[in-house]
Amino acid sequence: MSTPEEILQKLLDDIIKERNYKDAKTIVKPISTGGANYTSVLFIVTISVPDNEDVELFAKVGIVGEKMRSQMPILLYDIERYAYQELLTKYELIQNNHNVPTEERLRAAKFYGCNPTLYEETIVLENLAAKGFTTYDRFKSIDWEYGAKSVETLARFHALSIAYAEQYPEEFKNVLDNMKFQEKAFTVFIEQGLERYSNFAVAAVSENNKEKLKNYLETNVSVEKMVKFYLTSRRPTLCHGDYRPSNLMHRQNEDGTVEVIPVDYQTIQSGAPLIDLMYFIFTGSDENFRRRHFWDLVDHYYRELCSALRNMGLDPRQIYTEDEFDLDIKEILPSGLLIGIFFLPIITVETENAPSIGDGDINSMVDIKVSPYYAERINGIVNDYIRYGIIT
Repeated sequence: MSTPEEILQKLLDDIIKERNYKDAKTIVKPISTGGANYTSVLFIVTISVPDNEDVELFAKVGIVGEKMRSQMPILLYDIERYAYQELLTKYELIQNNHNVPTEERLRAAKFYGCNPTLYEETIVLENLAAKGFTTYDRFKSIDWEYGAKSVETLARFHALSIAYAEQYPEEFKNVLDNMKFQEKAFTVFIEQGLERYSNFAVAAVSENNKEKLKNYLETNVSVEKMVKFYLTSRRPTLCHGDYRPSNLMHRQNEDGTVEVIPVDYQTIQSGAPLIDLMYFIFTGSDENFRRRHFWDLVDHYYRELCSALRNMGLDPRQIYTEDEFDLDIKEILPSGLLIGIFFLPIITVETENAPSIGDGDINSMVDIKVSPYYAERINGIVNDYIRYGIIT
């Protein structure tokens, strides 16, 4: 079986040929995300062409093995190829049609090529790090400047889905049919982890809150309720599915402004867009941030969604009223607690304990050692939900 480096090199050879890079030389270096990525091996690539600037690339080679794919139908790589080859191209067309200002657009990394072959799935993009972009430290809470810009970018992503639905309804309907929420894979993961992750949470929280959390989990948490959060929506929208700091690249410009570009589109699915918002907030922030900024960030999302809709010729009052938004936030709010319980153990895992799922199965994702960062974060989330009156 070919190694990830060999698989990547074949694709790079094709890219060099297709783009007519004469006498090109490639330098390929593996990189680590320090436990932030589990489904791919990552590389940075430099293509040197005489008398031209170097071409700086970023590559992902899929490593999810047969065991995991048999337990959870893995469409991650198919989805990301679709995102870069078709969906983001469509979104750019929509933005062009409405002359959306450059600074108010959803931006994406430039796509160079892909390999769809089973067990060799590879995608090659521009290397944003070479342009000064970086990922946020997953062990640190987001700050307001970064959080506000990330939420603004998320609102643009959702607004483009709405514009797609309004302007190309039949085409969008077909997209929704092909991008349905992966309920089977999600259910397998939740069923496997339900007891273990619930025990992690109860063990980690303060003594004063253990019984309250335990009672809440016993009476309010189930696979069915988790699935319902993802499916509930008055308007089915293409959601990101894994919108967290580790999947975003950002840089601060000389004028102090922040740019954010999502770089991982493996989990796009139709569903409830506010799940993306809750997921970002509760996987990326601590209690102190949420005490000061939670409702401000929620309001900022809605304002930016309305602004993005207007940029594409749509009236927010006809699409999604503030009253409807407020009702949806109230309905989706409990999901933040469950997101913390089920996803923070993996997101905050220390590098040396990060799961490897290349040859593993679903237990590789469930059987992990939680970090001290997890205990701090989950305590803060439980405090939040007691304060919200959801845990009593």
